[in-house]
Amino acid sequence: MTKAATIIPITLPTPFDVGPVNCCLLIGDAVTLIDSGPRTDEAREVLLSSLTENRLSFKDLDQYICTHYHPDHAGLSKEIQQAGVDTLMLKEAVPYVSGDSDFLKWADSFYIDLYRSFGVPDSLGRLELLKLKKYREFITPFMPDLTPLPGESVPGHEGFVFLKTPGHAPDHLSLYNEVQGVFIGGDVLLPHISSNALLEPPVLHEKDRPKTLLQYRETLQNLLTLNLQTVYPGHGEPFENAHELIRKRLHDQNERAKAIEKLLNDEPLTVFELCVRLFPKLYEKQLGLVVSEVSGHLDLLQEEGRIIKAEEEGLFYFRQTGAVR
Repeated sequence: MTKAATIIPITLPTPFDVGPVNCCLLIGDAVTLIDSGPRTDEAREVLLSSLTENRLSFKDLDQYICTHYHPDHAGLSKEIQQAGVDTLMLKEAVPYVSGDSDFLKWADSFYIDLYRSFGVPDSLGRLELLKLKKYREFITPFMPDLTPLPGESVPGHEGFVFLKTPGHAPDHLSLYNEVQGVFIGGDVLLPHISSNALLEPPVLHEKDRPKTLLQYRETLQNLLTLNLQTVYPGHGEPFENAHELIRKRLHDQNERAKAIEKLLNDEPLTVFELCVRLFPKLYEKQLGLVVSEVSGHLDLLQEEGRIIKAEEEGLFYFRQTGAVR
């Protein structure tokens, strides 16, 4: 007889600016852990303690599902896998979590070249790359045991299916129960902050980077068609009124795009020049996030035909359509 699913949120500390991260236990015919937190002693201790409170350990889990490769969600995945637990992620996660040296070198060169073309000073670009390498230290490389397909049923949890929800990360995976209106969404939709559509390298040896904000907007539009009664986010408390929040996120993105378009009214600007004007107090501390924010909205403006990109001496400049430099 099928057991109704019980969802038990678990909040873990992280050393990151985003603050605590949420994992959760999904208990039905199977016992499933979703996400694991960063690879730190503090997160491990809280996770193990929370499992113990529910009379569980890693070895009692039937499966472990990781929503995406970011270390605040995937950091302890290898330890769980080593306890004999099948680990599930989308296939897009493999280059990121496996520690593939060729892909990591490719990614590093991608960021170096992209930042330069965006007009980012080399000193700031190198510092951001160092921060990225430090960030990677909070996860132990591993290979997922299983790579489910979007639309497949979640084993042991009748009514739940896997959804591919890219934008914040290219491998982002969510769980959805249409009848119950339950969405376990990682970082797709957060109640207190807008998820950043982070810049990502293209697939190894491909030229064009993914347009992550456009992917994210498509994901949000798809979510508007779903029965979302309760969302369990990767950060913050579970919440309702998801459709209202999605519409706000889309509206705010449109407003940001308008603000960037207005800045391009008088003269062409590089991505970095836009970052400095839009985020004068933040761009040095959070360069990666700021560059992702600005470049994503430039992608949106280009997609809508509102701006044009031109290259001059290795730098990309953006101007309003019809403007003359």
